Amino acid sequence: MLIVRRITRGVVDHFPVRVSEWVMVHPTFWMGVALMLQPDMFETSPSFAELSRWADERVWSSIAILCAFTRFSALVINGTFSRFTMSPHIRAVASFAGVAFWSQFTLGFAVAAVSGYGAWSAVVAYSTLLLLELVNVHRSFADIGKAAR
Repeated sequence: MLIVRRITRGVVDHFPVRVSEWVMVHPTFWMGVALMLQPDMFETSPSFAELSRWADERVWSSIAILCAFTRFSALVINGTFSRFTMSPHIRAVASFAGVAFWSQFTLGFAVAAVSGYGAWSAVVAYSTLLLLELVNVHRSFADIGKAAR
């Protein structure tokens, strides 16, 4: 019970400054779940054409869920265990993974839109998630710098 209280306190204490990272767990995890539950998702719209050329829904789903799990773990560890000084580094890795994932989604939709068979609205939506991940990368590295000082 003590460990649960400690983790809860660590999460609650750091939530306000990590809110954008917590928010990104949601679309990443649920995109992974959606791709798993709908293995023909890429067939539903020509906007997914490029993404389907690069990998199938199962691969994309696995990557997304792994990214979400890494991020969630880093956020739970962050600030909860003071002797574990690598949590900003793990958060940075999770943010970079998010950048990699959302940049590929954004690029895939952008290629489809430029080619005339995809919707620009997807580029707008997924590039917003990408921008938020870039902010998370910056914040993680700022925390790494603070910890080094």
